Amino acid sequence: MKSFFRRPMLAALFVAAVTSVTVIALEPLYAQYGPPPAGRAAPAAKAKQGKQDSATTARREVGTPINDALKLVEAKDWNGAMAKVQLADAVKDKTPYEEFMVAKYLGFIAVQREPQDLAAATVAYNRQVASGGAPEPERPGMYSTYMILNYAAMDYAKVIQGATELQKLQPLDEKGSLVLVQAYYSTMDFANAAKTAKVQTDEKVAAGMKPSADMLGLLLNSQAKLMDDAGYRVTLDRLATVSAQPEVWGQVMDFAVNAVVTANEPKEIQEHHLLNILRLALLAGTIRNEDYAAMASIDLTIGLPNEAKAVLAKGNRTSGDLVTQTTTMLANDQGSLAALAAEAGKQTNGEIDVKLGESYMTYGRHEEAVAALRKGIEKGGLKDLPDAQTTLGIALYGAGKKDEALAEFRKAETATTSAGPVAHTWALFLQRPSA
Repeated sequence: MKSFFRRPMLAALFVAAVTSVTVIALEPLYAQYGPPPAGRAAPAAKAKQGKQDSATTARREVGTPINDALKLVEAKDWNGAMAKVQLADAVKDKTPYEEFMVAKYLGFIAVQREPQDLAAATVAYNRQVASGGAPEPERPGMYSTYMILNYAAMDYAKVIQGATELQKLQPLDEKGSLVLVQAYYSTMDFANAAKTAKVQTDEKVAAGMKPSADMLGLLLNSQAKLMDDAGYRVTLDRLATVSAQPEVWGQVMDFAVNAVVTANEPKEIQEHHLLNILRLALLAGTIRNEDYAAMASIDLTIGLPNEAKAVLAKGNRTSGDLVTQTTTMLANDQGSLAALAAEAGKQTNGEIDVKLGESYMTYGRHEEAVAALRKGIEKGGLKDLPDAQTTLGIALYGAGKKDEALAEFRKAETATTSAGPVAHTWALFLQRPSA
């Protein structure tokens, strides 16, 4: 198994997570400096509520400079705002809530100013979490950003800690799951990386959505590390429907080609299965240098010189025996199609019709190709029905009828011969966004 790992860009996630600005609720003046206003309970009478109040209020010497800082934030005076928050930070014996609020705005300013100071933001968010004073509504956003910043700082233990706490409050979203899986993977905890990624991707699939390429890539690599071959194949298929990466499609093609070349099938059938997968390799951009000659050779063997010509040109083959044979065969090929059509009309089985349809296809005559292939399949008596259905799917795709093409590939992919993996691979290709 080949391994590939793309570390996604995370910078774009920061700002959205830390833009909440809340004016601090100051502790009532009477609670410190004198008797309460008429009609209000004295501090001593509120002793049981004291702990609750202090959890959501700040003393004036802390709250006033922070509220002043918020006015400067609105004016984007970041240096002035930072100076005010630092005044609040200098107050001794801060309560957990006061420590949280100071750290919150230190982090907010560090992220919002230009240029961002992500190192300072990380320190500030670590202080927020350590304070234990975050109000419940603010905890999910705090832990989300804490995870992202510590991932960027490569402190994966804190990422995992943050995810553990966040999941006590709410399920991880896709971004949070991705960061957690990356943290597990980076610490070589491949079992937890695979478990977390699989839950997230399975939920997406169950909801009728496609998982992200990044999450699937991490799952695939984790399964490779765990030698989970069965899981790897399932994940690779899913990844192939969302990614056009050569690394992904190179592996998909390798599996399909291997299924063909290891199958115990007659040479004629095996070669045509290989031809259909090489046609896809040409489209997907995964064809190898040596494959051009192999594909052209099959084309010439079964009488498709126009496709051989196109393949050789694509592979920059301008001379040699294959080029000579192709030129010779091409001289009369297109003119012979009328005779082939007449012969097909005389036959009670569909073999000649299928051959005629494939010939039309190599000349770009897709509508005629589709008609002839459908007629051949309808007549029946074919040596390899799934292969004919696959070829029909290719002709339909060439005609711009993607949904009909996919339906044909779906029929053929259930075959127990190597035509099944070939059709399955074509079906995967048609599910790619770029197909």
